[in-house]
Amino acid sequence: MKGLDIEAMFKKANRNESDAAVNTLLKEEAASRRPKSLLEAFEYIVELAKDSALNEEFFEKAAVHIRYASRKLQIGPIPAVMLALFVDRSEDCAIMLSEIAGFLGCRTTRILRLSKYVDELTSLHYLCRRVSDRESYRVPKEVLAALKEGHPYVYEPEPIETVADFFEVFKHLLSAHESDELPYEMLEIQASEYLQAIGSTHFAAEMRRRFDDFENNDELWLFIFMAHLFIENNDDHIRFSDIEDLYDNDRIPSSIKGCLRTRRGRLFTDNLIENTNEEGMANATEFKLTDFAKEEILAEMNLKMAGKTHNDLIKSDTLAEKRLIYNNKEKAQVEELYSILSRRRFEKVQSRLEKAGMRRGFCCLFYGAPGTGKTETVYQIARLTGRDIMRVDVDKIKSCWVGESEKNVKKLFDTYRAKCKDMETAPILLFNEADAVLGVRMEGANSAVDKMENSLQNIILQEMETLDGIMIATTNLTSNLDRAFERRFLYKIKFERPEAAARSAIWQGMLPGLSAEAAEILGNEFDLSGGEIENIVRRHTVNAILSGHDEPDLDRLRELSRQERIAASSRPRIGF
Repeated sequence: MKGLDIEAMFKKANRNESDAAVNTLLKEEAASRRPKSLLEAFEYIVELAKDSALNEEFFEKAAVHIRYASRKLQIGPIPAVMLALFVDRSEDCAIMLSEIAGFLGCRTTRILRLSKYVDELTSLHYLCRRVSDRESYRVPKEVLAALKEGHPYVYEPEPIETVADFFEVFKHLLSAHESDELPYEMLEIQASEYLQAIGSTHFAAEMRRRFDDFENNDELWLFIFMAHLFIENNDDHIRFSDIEDLYDNDRIPSSIKGCLRTRRGRLFTDNLIENTNEEGMANATEFKLTDFAKEEILAEMNLKMAGKTHNDLIKSDTLAEKRLIYNNKEKAQVEELYSILSRRRFEKVQSRLEKAGMRRGFCCLFYGAPGTGKTETVYQIARLTGRDIMRVDVDKIKSCWVGESEKNVKKLFDTYRAKCKDMETAPILLFNEADAVLGVRMEGANSAVDKMENSLQNIILQEMETLDGIMIATTNLTSNLDRAFERRFLYKIKFERPEAAARSAIWQGMLPGLSAEAAEILGNEFDLSGGEIENIVRRHTVNAILSGHDEPDLDRLRELSRQERIAASSRPRIGF
């Protein structure tokens, strides 16, 4: 074909469909396949589009389904076709136009000529565009949910009424920006609209008084970004590496670099930010909000009351006391660890290690079967030593975007370092169920996933070398533990399944009304972990509530134990 006039093709297809000269068989086939739902229409469109190059024949055959989707979604016929093609690849969070072209059997340039329709879908929030070295798209899960229900997706922005609302939405904008879905320029524009929406607040008035132009004032958005870091993470050690995250391609504008290095910008002259202080000397590479900014400019956020008592930390004084029963071997090791991690003893240990030229960081590995008390032991150590816990969820670290997972890990350790500096007692960095990041590194990795896994592990290994606090990792299995990780764990405690005597003690501890004789019988008959015994006790408690009989019934407990043992033996093995 000489040209590509898709709209003309579609109109012609519609004319042909109503023309008496149209092939009768084609009309009958189209009528017989009249869709009953959006997804059915999409499925038929995608089937017909394969290798069609979106030619005239495709639009003739798919006319009924295209028209159905177009009317249902209240968008044009061509955007409906493009959306169907993207939804067909919705499991991929980086869909490229070249992939669509390959599916259609045409050159990418032909699809690029349809980019205005893709832009329309993006503006309606049916697609999210990622702008990086290679432009790609994804279909948000909210869109898929709406399409499954058979109705158009309607984007509803969150209401912005307070300063807290503003910073919550700003956090979402930053998340989109860090995923390369929102360029810095667009972040400025959208955030400006939100800032104007709370124009009656003290915070917005102060920003308006100090910064004339909301949309084109890098210092304004740098201050708001720094305020975000403090509000979210209590971050009083903001580095240039943190500030890079605000800008496209991590490139800080030279004007901003100059302001920060010379301390001549409005942020300094208006007493909004300052350098951090180390032993009486200003650190020219680190910045923080001033007390004036926290208490006066951000007064509506009530930051002084919030202090350093929440964000990202499980507070030690909120952890409930729980009696844990160990086998003799691990009991001695855990008690030794309790003692070492007490505040005064730990400082002495670190000092001795440093004088001997060894690493100050204290990395521990708890490994063993599920339900043996690994995670709960970390909680009880934290409670007894007065240490808060910074818990790491590995699934939140990993991202489908190339390079994002590595940035997340670096930011995680940067945040932990800042908390160690700010707090009198270093918190515990807990990698719970760390199987996914401690496995053997892949040699000669070729796939993007394997390369990302290796890169993540290398970063964690480097961070463990320079760690100045306490890291504890828990894992169910260690047969595939990378030797480099094994060397870096100073304490390695194996949590065995409880022996018969320990099992009996666990039964009595969880069911005080159970006789010593019955507890001994259950402990000897059933090789269960503490977690499995807790499951049985919970089920027994529910049954007691329903039946009104609170006394422990040995026969019933035996039956529940048999059921639990069968369930445990049939569970698939997970982890390494």
